[in-house]
Amino acid sequence: MKKKLIISLFAIVIALTATVGMAFAKGTIKIVVNGKQIKTDVAPQMSNNRVMVPISFISKELGANVSWDQKNQTVSIKSSKSDVQEDVWNQNVDISPSGWSQVKNLIALYIAGFDTRDDELIKSISVEGFDMIPIGGMYPSIIDYEIVDAQQSKETFKVRVRVIFNEEKLFGEEWDIEISQGKIKSMTKSGIIEINDYTVFLGLSFQNK
Repeated sequence: MKKKLIISLFAIVIALTATVGMAFAKGTIKIVVNGKQIKTDVAPQMSNNRVMVPISFISKELGANVSWDQKNQTVSIKSSKSDVQEDVWNQNVDISPSGWSQVKNLIALYIAGFDTRDDELIKSISVEGFDMIPIGGMYPSIIDYEIVDAQQSKETFKVRVRVIFNEEKLFGEEWDIEISQGKIKSMTKSGIIEINDYTVFLGLSFQNK
């Protein structure tokens, strides 16, 4: 297993926004977010007249999530209130509101069945021979998920789902769920994301210890 890369990377901050202020007092750099002073595991530092702060702590206080994509060597910051969406397949899908509701509900049922190891539920919503069914044993708990994008072909509808797990530590996976004729045809894991902390909503956050 590759060495864990700590998400609390130092980001160069020249100006944060009106909501984030920094002050120097007796040589100590303070970080104030929305009027609240926060403490970090690594102290802010000055380097070449620039202030270096741990980005995950700032993001968490602003209600955003920080994740690390090992495959693409990318740190991603996503606000829980952001309207910015990821376009994975760069395709417009042609589906009715009721059709999308069925797709969304099918995915919700699969997530619930996977999380509770309800093999009968998953079998009822998947095609014969579908093998991504967790039967018995211990599995990490799913604490949240979101639909990222969708792709349409003549016979199938593929949906990218980002799933957040906790098993001693937080981590994320991206699933590509393929749907055909109202049932789940396949599920493949397209990526793994390292996560240091995750905000479900303001007031409920989880962090690796």
